[in-house]
Amino acid sequence: MSSANKPTAPYNKIVVVGSSGSLASHFIDAFKQVGNEFQVTLLASAGNADKLKQQLAGLSQFNVIPVDYNNEAELVDALRGQEVVLSLLAAGGLVYQPNVIRAAQKAQVKWIIPSEYGTDFSNKALQDLLVFTDKIKTRQILETENDIPYTYILTGAFADIFINPVFKWDLETHSYVVPGDGNSKNSFTPSRDIAAYTLAALRRLDQYRNASVRIASYTLTPNEWISEVERISGKKLNLQYESVDEIRKHIKENTVEGNYNFEKIKDELALTLAEGTSRVDLGGYELDSINFHEVVPTPFEQIVSQALKN
Repeated sequence: MSSANKPTAPYNKIVVVGSSGSLASHFIDAFKQVGNEFQVTLLASAGNADKLKQQLAGLSQFNVIPVDYNNEAELVDALRGQEVVLSLLAAGGLVYQPNVIRAAQKAQVKWIIPSEYGTDFSNKALQDLLVFTDKIKTRQILETENDIPYTYILTGAFADIFINPVFKWDLETHSYVVPGDGNSKNSFTPSRDIAAYTLAALRRLDQYRNASVRIASYTLTPNEWISEVERISGKKLNLQYESVDEIRKHIKENTVEGNYNFEKIKDELALTLAEGTSRVDLGGYELDSINFHEVVPTPFEQIVSQALKN
C-alpha cells in the first residue's frame, strides 16, 4: 500500500513509555521509516534518555524526556499535551503501568495502548498462570478504574526470540524440548512486525476502542519450527517431547514449593504452546493484521536463519 492509501491516524502525538528496551528499538526504527506522520515523545530513565538523545539527534519527529516512573508528578508533566500513550515496558517494568495509567488520566491523554504484545490472557485457560499477573492487573485497572479509551495489541509469541532457552531450545546441543505433541498451532510475530502492525493500528484506532487488535505474522506448530530449523541448519535436532500432563506437574510442583522462578516461567510458556492458547485468533476471532495491507510480514525463513546465526 502506498503512503497515499494509508488511513490517516486520528491522533499523531504519541508518547512512548519504556523507550530503551529491545522492542522499543524496533518501534523507533518503524517511526523513523514513516517520517513526520507521527510526533513521538520517548520517555526513559535519565541514563537511557541521554543515550536516546544522542542516537536521535537531528530527527525532528522525536523528543526524549527523562522520567522517574515512580514520580507521578513527573509522569503527568511528561504526558501532558500528548494524545496516545504507547507502553513498551518490558516484563520487569510492568509494575509501573498502573502509575502510567493514573498519570495519563490526570494529563488527559486521549488513548492508552498498554504493554501486552503477547497471547490473549483473557482466555480463561491462562488466568492462573503467574507469568501474566502484572498484565492482568493492568487490564483490571484499565477496564474498571479508567475512563480513557484503550486498545490491546495481541501478537502471540515473539518469533525472533522464540528459538531461545526460555522456550526450551538449546542451540549449543542442537536440542529442543517440544511442548505436547508439537502439533498445536500458535501465533508468532517478530518484533519488527509488531512495531509495523502497531503503527498500522494507530492509523485505525477508532476501530479498536476498548478492544483488541489481533496480529500474527505466522500461525505455526512447534513441529513446523523444528522442520524449518532442521532444513536451514542441515542437522537433525535432538528432541524430547514433554506432555501437557508433565508440564502441568512441573508447574504444580513449583507452586507447592512457593518457588516462582525461571523454570516455572518456561513451563507456563510451554503449556500455552502445548495447548495452542498462544494463538490470538481463538474463540471465533479473525486476525486484524490481514487487513493492514501496508505491512509486509518478515519472511519466516529469515527469522529462523537469523536465530541460528545468533
